[in-house]
Amino acid sequence: MKLVRPLMIASTLLIAGQVNAASLDINPTGFAQSQFDGLSKDLGAATWMTPSNSAEPHSAGFIPIGVQIAIEGTGVSIDPNASHWAALPGVSGLNSVLPVPRLRVSAGIPFGLDVGYMVSQIPSSNISMTGFEGRMAFGNYIPIPMLEANIRIHSSSLTGIPDMEITSQGFAAMIGANLPFVKPYVEFGQTTITSTPSGLLASAGVTEYSKDETTMVVGVKVQLAVFILNAEQATVGDKDITSIKLGFEF
Repeated sequence: MKLVRPLMIASTLLIAGQVNAASLDINPTGFAQSQFDGLSKDLGAATWMTPSNSAEPHSAGFIPIGVQIAIEGTGVSIDPNASHWAALPGVSGLNSVLPVPRLRVSAGIPFGLDVGYMVSQIPSSNISMTGFEGRMAFGNYIPIPMLEANIRIHSSSLTGIPDMEITSQGFAAMIGANLPFVKPYVEFGQTTITSTPSGLLASAGVTEYSKDETTMVVGVKVQLAVFILNAEQATVGDKDITSIKLGFEF
């Protein structure tokens, strides 16, 4: 566990221009409903668990054949001048990209089933995230050479902010090309972002924010021996998300 925080910090370096001197000590106590909804939308997009994997499975047949461990840097587009950010006294130095470093582990189990786990602690913030996903690949059943596909379900949550908890749960379908070194892919899906107020926020009459958002990802995986690089451009609703992941797979 001593390696987790250094890996989180290192992954922020994977997005050019993402690292800044921002302080993100978020305390929304006293927010009006519109401010709560705006913050929920931004952080909900950040909470969403990117695919960060190509369409190929980690496993196939009867024997698991794949484990992947990687660090990921994700940048979520935001408006730092929006009222919900401007009203937070513990937030400073914020720019138009919210950095979200992550540590990701995924593994294959028999019959093309994969499971994954994500953990994040944004530096200089009170934001923590965890996420889980399950994928089922069925490229072997497509009668086209080098074509892969999968479906996945995912669930993630954000905690650490007073009187506020955010979850993202959804599903998606992906298709991609399983070429020797470069594996492009595209994914379409939907996620439900739910932000639940408690404590003083709930006492002040702020109610739950819940919204279904469409998701879309265009990505590419490059693999050389055991080393991997994933680059993705995604949208969650109208939020743009860029991710780069570095790791190894065996």
